[in-house]
Amino acid sequence: MTYLWKGEQYVAIAAGGHSEAGTSIGDSVVAFRLARQDEAPSLWSRTIDRPGGRFWSKAIALALAIVLMAVALWRWRRRVKWQ
Repeated sequence: MTYLWKGEQYVAIAAGGHSEAGTSIGDSVVAFRLARQDEAPSLWSRTIDRPGGRFWSKAIALALAIVLMAVALWRWRRRVKWQ
């Protein structure tokens, strides 16, 4: 289905799952706003909203957290060693 709201066009898709497909039972409607004329894709839509994008953003955040913790531990060990 497609519709206009506040001057912008949206596409709505009815999605559902059932036990025979190996998915959880449930129904939902998902709506996407179509790009405006001459609108360039945002950084978010080019990276995070791609298949696998959310996985990689979490993986990068986890790797960054591990590196920061390692640096903090290294600095703490250096400070404790000299005192």
